[in-house]
Order: sequence, then structure tokens, then C-alpha cells
Amino acid sequence: MRSSTAMNSWRLGLSGLLCALICDIGGVNGAAFKSPNSDDPLFWRRHAESHLKRVLQYDANRGGTGVAKNVIIFVGDGMGIASLSTGRIYKGQLAGHSGEEETLSFDHFPNTGFSKTYTTDRQVPDSAGTATAMFTGVKTKNAVIGVDNTVTETSEAAATVSNIMEWAQEAGKRTGIVTTTRVTHATPAAAFAHSFNRNWECEVKIPMHLRNKTKDIARQLVEDSTGRKLNVIMGGGRSAFGAAIPDHLKVRLQFNGAMEKPCVRQDGRDLVKVWLDNKNGSAAEYVWNTAQLMNAAVDELDYLFGLFADEHLSYERVRDTSSDGEPSLSEMTEKAIRMLRRKNSNGFVLMVEGGRIDHAHHQNHAHLALMEVVEFDRAIEKALGMVDLEETLIIVTADHSHAMTFNGYPDRGNDILGLGNRPDKPPYETITYANGPGFKAHRGNVSLEEPLSDGVWIPVEKMDRSAIDYRHLAAIPLDDETHGGEDVAVFAAGPGSELIRGTFEQNYIGYVMSYAGCIGPAKTLNRACLGRKISKSGTTSTYRLSIIPQLLISILVTKLCFSL
Repeated sequence: MRSSTAMNSWRLGLSGLLCALICDIGGVNGAAFKSPNSDDPLFWRRHAESHLKRVLQYDANRGGTGVAKNVIIFVGDGMGIASLSTGRIYKGQLAGHSGEEETLSFDHFPNTGFSKTYTTDRQVPDSAGTATAMFTGVKTKNAVIGVDNTVTETSEAAATVSNIMEWAQEAGKRTGIVTTTRVTHATPAAAFAHSFNRNWECEVKIPMHLRNKTKDIARQLVEDSTGRKLNVIMGGGRSAFGAAIPDHLKVRLQFNGAMEKPCVRQDGRDLVKVWLDNKNGSAAEYVWNTAQLMNAAVDELDYLFGLFADEHLSYERVRDTSSDGEPSLSEMTEKAIRMLRRKNSNGFVLMVEGGRIDHAHHQNHAHLALMEVVEFDRAIEKALGMVDLEETLIIVTADHSHAMTFNGYPDRGNDILGLGNRPDKPPYETITYANGPGFKAHRGNVSLEEPLSDGVWIPVEKMDRSAIDYRHLAAIPLDDETHGGEDVAVFAAGPGSELIRGTFEQNYIGYVMSYAGCIGPAKTLNRACLGRKISKSGTTSTYRLSIIPQLLISILVTKLCFSL
């Protein structure tokens, strides 16, 4: 017995040592480091690197994925699986089809996966924590921008983490952001800023005792290194920059919904002027409506700054499409790519956000959300027609989902915004929400305190469901509908796209862009980034030799573990 126990202990010790060595040098069985609950930046960097190595070993003969000269990441804010499915059907029905057989432009991408979106402090995340994960390779907590999980309001600088735009700029690439939200909003901000609070978009939101210790996000965009070097900035948010235009020139919106309180700059600074002054004679232009954007000589400009609304841009369904109005997401995307691509350059990195999918869901405006998905798809289709996928990695994903359901048993071709039940049942909608303002919108003139009965609900078939401000029914009354916590889909095409497979932590997306684009922390792992000649099969003899010892050790450890 003693001999057997000693032998088992020896085996356990040896296998543990070998497992630790493998994890450290090859990442075969995951990272041998702190508990997953440590949540410090080192954990998440090691976790992403370990997963990257593991995916690379699915094809043991791979010497590298090649190099993505350009990287474009499209983020459909709040575009969960239900939004994808219903948005696809809506696109088909707008074209006069039944809808179910329709395809989105990225449905045919060769590689797909699922991203786990939780943050370090929440099962269900917000856009700040999720965007930071994607753009930095480090998971963090809700409501913070470009900083790690250790951040406090007085330790912002110590907790900053670098992002894809910084990595790209260090590699000499051109960079840009395009969004339908304020450019200081959570998702775009995570590509250039570092802030303890996502709401600090202008100085009035920062507590007085901290204003001399931290910069608001708008100032970071025009004053700090990463923001100053962005070649393209397009979206909304003039108010945060002290650049609101006169009332008589503003676009008159039919409807814009209630979403967040604006951040109106009050310190007297005109940050657009600061941005222009900082360009030191470079070819730079500021534009604020569609006509100016369309007339901008983007093939010749070094820098373009477009702010097309005081707050968020209008929903696509009610957007002013005249020359004095706001450009669409696809129009901005086209101009951004033309701005960024240059002959004989090192390439570019571009982030494009369909940000108002999220806002429409928050207000239970399903019809507006689906139209935003359709326009998001148009922007991707536009990009696909302008770039070469032999040298451009395109990733399409969402930062998180929403509390929206796609349900019932509607007939094939039924209006996706219509009723989802069979005729022999009380009518209800195909699209409903778990919570949000749609609850109160469907109740009669009865207080929430009175007992629920059929009489207090307005029958859906009697409501004006064609109204632009119509809200789908929600089960729980909230002023704003919540996000959803399930995994979101990730689609990829181009060099490095094969790394998007299976289910992974959201911060892994940052490492895929780093590895494929030869930028940031993972570039040293890609042999193609080192200038080595890679054969058409993507292999090198050096890599074949180096992988053999790791595989042998892995087999040995497996045998030891199973014999215990």
C-alpha cells in the first residue's frame, strides 16, 4: 500500500509539473495562473494568449495566419441572436420577400464563434466593460472605459490598458472610428479613452473634486495622443465638444426617443477648434452635415472630424436624408475607408458601431431596432465591396444582447413586427421584451397598484402599431429595458479569421486582431509578423519542429492522468 501510494504521489507530482510547464510554454491545457476570479489584467492577458495558442494548435502545421494589413471591427451594439434573426427577416420583408430565407452580408463569412460577454462584476454587462474587453484584450467591470478591474476614481492612470488604436498607431497604421452614437459614448470611447466613469463625456459630469485630476472623454479625444492621431472620427455628440450649432440649422427630428441625459459642455471650450489647431498644418477638415461629408476630399485629407448631431444621430427610419441632414452609417463607413486606405501605407484599423440598435431596444422600439440592424448590414456590405479580403480582417459582432424574445408560432412570411400566435389563441406579438417601458404603454388608464386583470390591458390588435413611437409589450415595467447576458455571435473573414471558432471570452477578440494585424501584445506569436517566408499552406519547417516536443509531452501527461 505504501509503495502504491508513493507511486501515485510521484505520478501526480510529475503530471502536475508537466502540465504547468505545458501551460506556461505552449498553452495546451489552459493557463497555469491565478483563479478565474482574480480578474486582474495579467489573468485576462494570459487567458487570451493561452486560448490563442490552443486555437492555433487545432492545425499543428500552421506557421501563422498570414498578416492582415487592415482590420475592421463592426460592433452592432445590443445585436444579440434574436436581433440577428429578426433583423434578417425584416431585411427580406423590406425587399418584398417572406424574409426567412434572406441573408445578411456577413452570414457567409467563413468563420464564426460565440463570445461570452460577462464583465468582472456583472453577469449581464454594459457597453463600456464589453467594448474595453474587445478593444484591449482585458476584461474589466461595468461602466469603466479603457481601464482594468483595479481602477478607482483616484487611480485611473495606474489602471489604464492600451487598446487596438494605440497598437495600430504604434505600427504606423491609419486609424478611425465611426458610430451612430455620440463619439464619446461607451463603445467608441473604449477605442481611445481611459476613464473611471463612462458618463464623464464632458466636464460637467465629473465631480468637482476630480476635475483637476482627470480629463473628460471629449478632451481626451482631441488632446491626448491616441485621440489626436485618429485619422477619422465620425458620429454625433457636438454638445460634449462645445460645438453645438445654431437652432435654425439643426435637423428637426420627428422622433428620437428618450435615451440617456446629454452632456452639454459648460466650460466655454470649443474642442473642435482645439482639434483643428492641433493638426499643425496637416490636411484636416471638420464637417457637420451630409453635404459637407460628401464634398470632403477624403482621398487627400490626413484627418476628418465629423459631428452630425448635438447628441446621438437619428434612427435610420426617421433620419433626414437631405443634404442638410445626417449621413447614414453606410455613407460614413464608405468615406472612412476612403480616408484610411492609402497606397504604399502600412494599412489601417477601423471600428464601426451600429450604436442605436441598443437604444431602440432600451425603449422597446423593435421596429426602429430592426431598421438599425438593416443599415448596419448595409455598412458591412459597403465595406466588403471596398476592401480586399486577402489583406483585410473583418470581424462582425455585438457587445451584448438584449431582453428581447422572438417567439410564438407565426406562419412563414408573417410580418416579423406582427402577431405571433395562431388564430385560435389570444393575440400577442412575435417580438416581446422581458422588461421596459412597453409594459406601461400597453396598460389602460389603471395604476400599477391595482390588481392585474384582462381589463387593464389594451388589446394589441386595437393599438396603433404603425406609430413611429410604438413600443412592443414588456413583462416588467422599467423606464429602460435591460441588456441580455447570453453569448453573442462573432463572424470573421480575411487573414486571421480562422481564429474565430468555438466559444471564448470576449477579450479574446482583441488578441485575434492583435495577432492577425501584427499589432499589440500578440504580434510576436505570429511568425508571419516576423517577416519569415510562409508557404501557401501557411507552414514553416521551424514551426513543425517546435510543435513536436509539445505534442509528445501532451500525450505523456494525458497517459499519466488517465492511469491515476
